[in-house]
Parts: sequence; structure tokens; C-alpha cells
Amino acid sequence: MKYKFSVMIFFISFFSYSQTIEWRSDYKLQKNDFQGKIPENNTIDHAGTAFNIGYEIVSNSIWTGRMKIRTYAVFDKSKSWLNESFYSDNLLNHEQKHFDIAQAFAYKLQNLINKEIKNSKDFTSKFSDLSTLIGDECLRFQEKYDAETDHGTLPEIQKEYDKLIEHMLKENNKN
Repeated sequence: MKYKFSVMIFFISFFSYSQTIEWRSDYKLQKNDFQGKIPENNTIDHAGTAFNIGYEIVSNSIWTGRMKIRTYAVFDKSKSWLNESFYSDNLLNHEQKHFDIAQAFAYKLQNLINKEIKNSKDFTSKFSDLSTLIGDECLRFQEKYDAETDHGTLPEIQKEYDKLIEHMLKENNKN
């Protein structure tokens, strides 16, 4: 059995919240959160998790130019899907971990922003490069995660990744 995910990383400041779930440590994805249709060209995929790493400008002082930005992962319900005939708790856990990875990298982006972006000039000159850097790193990690866990079908390796991802969340959450 193989699981595959779909990844979309967009850095936008507005989402249609009725179709999204912002990552929270106290919420785990549920079967009914996967509301998208199984792609027609689907061959072996059992699930697809679509997420974004978003940001919002929390404050931008007109006097000092100082900016504060918040980053976060968002799960897109309308583009995420599960093939009911392959549903299991293990599949749901594997897909949750894709979302958790996205949040770990949202934290990592937040740390870079806090270090590198102090005002609107910095934002204009650095944000795109920082978000691309972290977005690319996140995608590589997501691909490695799927490859090494064989899309969640290797239970012992999945357990190792569960611990690693939990560590990444804690380590990168230095806000």
C-alpha cells in the first residue's frame, strides 16, 4: 500500500477559513476534514494532504517602520482527500504528520523572519527569498518523509518519524 501527498505552499495573507484548518497543537485531523475529490488521474494514492504556509502582518508601524509577522500552517479541506476504502488510523496519522511538518517549517520561517525582517524595507527585499528557501526545504523534507516511511507503510520507521516531527515542532517553536 502506498500513500502519497499533494503539497502546495503559498505565502498569502488571506484564506477562505471555512475550507481551511489552521494548525493547532490541540487539534488532530479527522477523517471528515478530507473533503476533496480523489484526482481522476490517481493510480496508487490513498490520501492527499494539501497545506499552505501562510503569514499575516500583525503590525506595521508608520512611525518606525517596524513590522511584526506571524506564520502558520493551514490544511486545505477542499483539496485534501482520503480514499475511503484504504482509510485507517495509521493513514490518518501519516497525513497528520505532513501537516505537522508544515507547521514545523512555518515555525522555522517565523524564526528567520524574526531575525532578518525588522521593517517594511526588509520585508520587501527579503521575504520572498526567505519563504522560498523554507518552502523548498519543507518540500524536500516531505518527500524524504514519504520515501523513508514508504508513505506510512513501514510502522517502525513511521514511529521514528513521529518522534522526529514532534521534536522538530518543539525545537522550531521559539516564538
